[in-house]
Amino acid sequence: MIKSIPFFPPVALFLAFLGGCQYLGGSFEAAADLDGSGKTSEAIKSYQDYLQHHPGSVLAPRVCYRIAKDYEAQSDYASAIQWYQKVVQDFPRTDEELHSLLDLASLYHDKLKDPAQAMVYNQKAYDRYMENSQMRDSIQSLIEAQYTSATALFFQKDYKGTEEALDNVYKTFPLVFIQAETRAKLDSLSDRARRATEIAQASVDWIVLKNEVPFNKSNEGDFLPAAQDGGVLQSPDGSCLAERKRAANGKYYLYVAQISPKSDDAVFHILSQTIGAEFPAWSPDSRCLVYWQTRGKKRKLLKTDVRTQATQTLFYSKSSDLGIHPACHPAGNKIAYVYAGRVCLVNTDGAGYKQLLKTHQMLDYTADLSWSTDGTMIRCRQADAPQKTTDELLVLDVSAPTSP
Repeated sequence: MIKSIPFFPPVALFLAFLGGCQYLGGSFEAAADLDGSGKTSEAIKSYQDYLQHHPGSVLAPRVCYRIAKDYEAQSDYASAIQWYQKVVQDFPRTDEELHSLLDLASLYHDKLKDPAQAMVYNQKAYDRYMENSQMRDSIQSLIEAQYTSATALFFQKDYKGTEEALDNVYKTFPLVFIQAETRAKLDSLSDRARRATEIAQASVDWIVLKNEVPFNKSNEGDFLPAAQDGGVLQSPDGSCLAERKRAANGKYYLYVAQISPKSDDAVFHILSQTIGAEFPAWSPDSRCLVYWQTRGKKRKLLKTDVRTQATQTLFYSKSSDLGIHPACHPAGNKIAYVYAGRVCLVNTDGAGYKQLLKTHQMLDYTADLSWSTDGTMIRCRQADAPQKTTDELLVLDVSAPTSP
């Protein structure tokens, strides 16, 4: 027996699950028609006539319950309580009894502002639910099905749809009927969908470090396979290839080739302004390359549009602490990189940057960064020694703007 149960309202899908009944002919059918038309006063009288003529009918629990609902619709709460209680007392272990307990809790909580009495009926409803193993199993199956649907929406990057689907679970089923482990899954996915939406839309000065945890195999599915350093990189839309290679003058540049469906040959063209560039990464829209460049004593974080060849400096330093592995957020509007041992974020328009405090250890300039496919986490990897590596996750959230 639990000591405290939060209030939960009765809701349509849950009630629909609990079963219906076959109408008998005569006055019950007429009463139901009146009820469906919103003529509650006439329906109440017709239902009561039916009970008078058919006191032993199998429909009696349903009829009494409908009378209580119609009185409640008329704001005659005293009469509604009387009929709900009649269902509870005269028809125990029926679907209508559980409906009535839920509705009594709702009525006392919302209309009569008596939370103590609402809690009493919530507890009784919970006890009835726990006694019925078949009902519990069926409801848990329905909840799991909705969770699976929400998960599918999440992987399709429909984060708003994910939140709505999960919110509907709580609107559909009383909270206490959802197992603690299932609630934890629902809340975790809902929080992640919220963060995915908010982080994608936020400027970097709104983003904060929520948590730092070790990376483990369960996180593998959240990240795309890592690109191989020095290899040919295909753009996300498959239309281009990018490669870092040595030119005739002995210097390294970035080269780009268009992929043609008419030919297997890829003709690479030099991006002349990328001299000294290393470890490029494609933007999600396949328009730009983001890369680290050394020119003299300066190290720069640059972005070049491969079509117009317009180049923008996002960050520069004379320090050797600028990281060599920038990573674009899936939304394309912000970039993560390492500077002075910390993971930093910069908006792709260069307007604003933010350092995210690393709590466990400092990263060096070789640290490899990658975003989760939903943009809520950054993976940080580096080789600390031949037999030792760092591999962890920065879990992000959105807060009020703060100074860098």
